[in-house]
Amino acid sequence: MLPPLPGKIVASSLLTGGAVTVSQTEDGIRMEVAAADRQPIDTIVALDLDSPASDIASIKWPSGAVSEGKAATASNVYQSMSEYDAGKAFDDNDATRWATDGGTHAAWLEVDLGAPATISRAVIKEAFDRVQSFELQHKTGEAWETFARGTNIGERREVKFKPLTAQYLRLNILEATDGPTLWEFQLFK
Repeated sequence: MLPPLPGKIVASSLLTGGAVTVSQTEDGIRMEVAAADRQPIDTIVALDLDSPASDIASIKWPSGAVSEGKAATASNVYQSMSEYDAGKAFDDNDATRWATDGGTHAAWLEVDLGAPATISRAVIKEAFDRVQSFELQHKTGEAWETFARGTNIGERREVKFKPLTAQYLRLNILEATDGPTLWEFQLFK
């Protein structure tokens, strides 16, 4: 399902040959292309709208992270400024970030999913390549249990692990060259 469009789709065609079926609701757009009409490299669908496409603002494609918009806390926030608070790492926006004070070499970032959820993958997007060692942890009772470890997060690090069910999870940064800062910490089913 694609995100909804503010305009109405009046016609559609498959530029690479074949047929496409398009249905549009207020929840989004669904396109169906028969397997025989799909191309191995690209399948291009053209949509004709009732208004100019150039009048439509960019549409954000949701990540599908179960952690998006959930309550977050951190051991440190850069100069206690709200524009760098823990929630920025869970807002599904690569233009905002959680940041820590300069000189910080270890920190943690925690999320409360609101209810237990099963996850099997994390995506961490770091700014400035400062993290050298980290752990992913989930809370069991009052204790934190490590379920994955790594080094050097970088621009985008995907960590896959055996599915686990938890409500509270955290990224525990054990070592960083300077104040860790992350664009996103996303958790997926």
